Amino acid sequence: MTTRTRPPWLSFALAPVLGGIAGYGADRLSRAARRACRTVVREHGSLLDWWSWQTPLSVLAGAAAGLTACAVASLAVRRGPRPVRIAAPVAAFTVALTALTVWHFIWIGTPAHAASDTWPGSCAPGNTPHWAPDGLPTGPPLGRPWPVE
Repeated sequence: MTTRTRPPWLSFALAPVLGGIAGYGADRLSRAARRACRTVVREHGSLLDWWSWQTPLSVLAGAAAGLTACAVASLAVRRGPRPVRIAAPVAAFTVALTALTVWHFIWIGTPAHAASDTWPGSCAPGNTPHWAPDGLPTGPPLGRPWPVE
C-alpha cells in the first residue's frame, strides 16, 4: 500500500484558475468580434446593465465549467486504470472550455440583427468578422429567441 504525498484536491486546484483564464479569453474573443464589426450593443451603460457584468460572469462561468467537467470525469473513471484517470479529466476540461468559448463567441460575440456602424461589405451577414471561421453560425437577435424559419 502506498501513501499519498499530497492531498487529492490538489489536482483540481488549477481547474478553476485555468477555467477562469479561459472564460476571460472567451470574453476577449467575443469583444474583439463585436469591435471588428462595430456592433452596437447598448446605448447607456450602468451598473445594472448586462454588458457591465459580462467579463466577471464569463470568468466565473469558465471556472465553474472547468471544475465541473474535471469533477464529473474523475468520478466517472475513478475505478479505471491510472492513464485513464489522468487523461479523462484533462479531456473533459478541454472539451467543456472549447464548447464554452464557441458558445460565447456565437451568442455574445456575433449577435445577429444587431446594429452596426460599419460600411457594407466589411463584415459578413450576422455581424461575423472576416477572421472568424467559415460556417460558424451567428447568435440570435439581442433579447429575442432564435428566429423560426
